[in-house]
Order: sequence, then structure tokens, then C-alpha cells
Amino acid sequence: MFKLGKIVGKITFVISLLSYAGVLAIMLLNVADILLTKFAHQPIFGATDMTEQLLLCTVLASFAYGQSKKAHINMTMVIKHLPRVVKFPLFGLMGLLSTGTAAFMGYAAVLQVQTALSINMKTEVLYMPKYPFYIVEAVCLFALALVLLYDTAMAFAATGNKKIAEAVVSTWND
Repeated sequence: MFKLGKIVGKITFVISLLSYAGVLAIMLLNVADILLTKFAHQPIFGATDMTEQLLLCTVLASFAYGQSKKAHINMTMVIKHLPRVVKFPLFGLMGLLSTGTAAFMGYAAVLQVQTALSINMKTEVLYMPKYPFYIVEAVCLFALALVLLYDTAMAFAATGNKKIAEAVVSTWND
């Protein structure tokens, strides 16, 4: 089970690099746009278009990595006081709902890719096709669903395994 966690962690790390690159690109683009506007009175054409699309990819890419590092908030204030046979299945059920939601959002993103391709959707200023950004969105949402599925499996496995139970509870912040 823990080996699978390492594989999921590597996948989310690769996706996090996309997020880091996006933040760096947005930062450099906006700084350059401001400097060129202030000193040369010539802003970068389409900077807002590029920032919007990069922001979509950056934010969604950070979700899976944040979940893999347990940076998101879990509502365990009440659950942690319940007996093991109740708290872990309940925690797993919440994880299952989260996984389903992320997977459904990923499916919706795939539909969005198909729609963007079929109607040739482009950005407003630069007329860049939007579908590549929507593909990144879908991949990131499915990666989030994968991490949530792993966490859900760990929660259910924790019901009968003390070592896994300790690993799951160690991620719960007091």
C-alpha cells in the first residue's frame, strides 16, 4: 500500500512542476508587461489572455500535489475521537465522495475539451486554441482523483491495520 503511495507521490510531483512553471511564467510575464507599459508605453499584447490560461493550469496542477502532501484541510475534529471501526470507514466515505467529485469534474473537463475542439474555441485577444489548456485541466483533475482514491483506500485499510491507521491519523492536524 505504501509503495503505491510513493508512485502516486511521484505522479503528483511531476504535475506540481507544471504548477511551478506556470507561477514562474505568470510572474515573469506580468513583471515584463508592467515594465514595458511603464517605461516604453507598450504593454505586451495578449498578456491577460496568457495569464488567464496559465492560471487555470497552475491552480489545478497544485490541487493534486497539495492533497498528496496533506496540505488541504480535513474535518477530523469530531471523527478523531470515535473508535477505529467507526472513524476510518467514515473518513473513507468522505474520501470516496471527494474522489467521485474530482473524477466527475475531470470527466466534465474532458467534455469541455471536446466542446472546445468542436467549436474551435479560442482566447479573446491572441486567438490561441483553448483545448490544450483544458486537456491540462482534465489531467490535473484526474490526478487529484487518483490521490483522493489512494487516500480513501488508506482510510478503509486503516480500519483493520494498525500501521496504516497510524499513518492516516498522523496526517490529521490537531
